[in-house]
Amino acid sequence: MKLSLFEKLRQRRRDKQNKKSQRKDYLLNEKTPFNITEAFRKLKASLSVSVPKTREGGVAVTVTSSYPEDGKTTVTANLALMFAMSNAKVVLVDADIRKGRVAKFFKKKSSPGLSDYLSGHASLEEILHTAKNDENLSFITCGTRSPKPYELLESEEMTKLIETLKQKFDYVVLDTPPILLVSDALAVAPKTDGTVLVCRHLLSYVSDIQKSVDTLQFAKANVLGLVVNDYHEQSGKKYGGYSSYYRYSQYAYGYGDDEPDGEENGGENAQEREASE
Repeated sequence: MKLSLFEKLRQRRRDKQNKKSQRKDYLLNEKTPFNITEAFRKLKASLSVSVPKTREGGVAVTVTSSYPEDGKTTVTANLALMFAMSNAKVVLVDADIRKGRVAKFFKKKSSPGLSDYLSGHASLEEILHTAKNDENLSFITCGTRSPKPYELLESEEMTKLIETLKQKFDYVVLDTPPILLVSDALAVAPKTDGTVLVCRHLLSYVSDIQKSVDTLQFAKANVLGLVVNDYHEQSGKKYGGYSSYYRYSQYAYGYGDDEPDGEENGGENAQEREASE
């Protein structure tokens, strides 16, 4: 399949960025810089206000992104951990049956997991694990890869599982595949109380973010806001010796009108600059 000029420029931009910064899969710990921990604490607080718990049960939140390499799973795992650190009972669900990575954070095998439960090959007790470093945090891995992941996630069994987990936990946080790559997130998002979209600073295009939000809203998902991953302040605006790495905002204030560019000059379009290199 031939790529358009715009798609080639987009891929070229991502390839260049990924060469500069390798993927880092980690959970928050005592060595994590203050500003990163504080950013997740603010994200947790914002979501707590956006979708407060009720007497009927806990809250289920879907996390997705437009494309891979936006840091979605790292954000999802640490958001769940931050909820757990505040003495809430939390379960992290890897709903990326195609290529889930939650198991890597806890050094656990992927199967049996979510897909095995939904297909009737495992019980909830067999797939539900407790994190070693925090008894308030539980997790469910993606499970055995299935040829029909969307159908499993769209099933009545998935709906019942989310409701069951909401009765057992204060927060159910689901990591789903990139929404512009496959449609799996659309099977999950309408079943939950809200959806968070992760994008990457100077890498995600405004048009992609807008398309992702429109797609989620068309599917009747409640879009709570955007998480801007790998965000760097200008050198003169650093706080506490570190630049910021995560930002959260309500959807309406999540982005401007221009495509992202490598410098904050506001004038040069990303495609024009990359085509000239």
